[in-house]
Amino acid sequence: MKHHFFLVSLFCFVVAQNGLAGVTDSIACGDAMIRFQTKCGQPQTGIRWVHVHENETTAVQTAYAIIDSLNLGCFVSWQCEADRYVTYKLQGKTFKFDPNRIYTSKGLEASLRTNGEWSKPGFRAAKKVADTFISHYINGNKLIIAMHNNTDSGGLQIKAYQQGGEYANDAAEVNISPTEDIDDFFYTTDKRIYDYLAAKGFNILLQNNATVTDDGSLSVYCGYQGITYLNIEAQHGHLEQQKRMMLAVYQMISELFP
Repeated sequence: MKHHFFLVSLFCFVVAQNGLAGVTDSIACGDAMIRFQTKCGQPQTGIRWVHVHENETTAVQTAYAIIDSLNLGCFVSWQCEADRYVTYKLQGKTFKFDPNRIYTSKGLEASLRTNGEWSKPGFRAAKKVADTFISHYINGNKLIIAMHNNTDSGGLQIKAYQQGGEYANDAAEVNISPTEDIDDFFYTTDKRIYDYLAAKGFNILLQNNATVTDDGSLSVYCGYQGITYLNIEAQHGHLEQQKRMMLAVYQMISELFP
């Protein structure tokens, strides 16, 4: 018998405290319940703002503040255990994955094996979550904008993508501003976006879709599928800087994605 996998809607377009209309969908993964909380102003056709790491709270504060202020855009965020990772039990085993390392089979398997136990049923449970998120929130859009945070001068900074850097193989082009913090940068799969934001003086890198490491991240999936992807990456606590970056993206959308 064919089994259909679907999201269960918990709350339908209630008005949140910040004034945005919201809806929360949930999906089970083993004994864990993952929630996809969407909050919207006026929708932007074919554009989706996403957030997958629940502990990256500056990104959420930024998105809610700007979308509420402009009353424009839809933002979906993962919620599970207030942690970066999702942990679940299934058939006596404990599994753990990074929600930004599950959008290709290779990346998902690596994430599970690195962070917890492994089994084919555990893999299939996580893959259903990834496939459902992709089908409901990613596919069919012309632009995906992810919101992320990093730590001060940690491994994930714009200089890591320069020639000789840890992630140099992932980047086709890198623009580093002399005035911007190296932890605050854009990451895109689109040359037009790269040129636009580089000209505005931001740190930005262009993903090399031919040589990028398949780590299962959303940028890799979008690059493989031809979906335009942009990440607004900022240091934890850099609220005003991430707001400035987000506002620049709204201006870019009006010019490049009218």
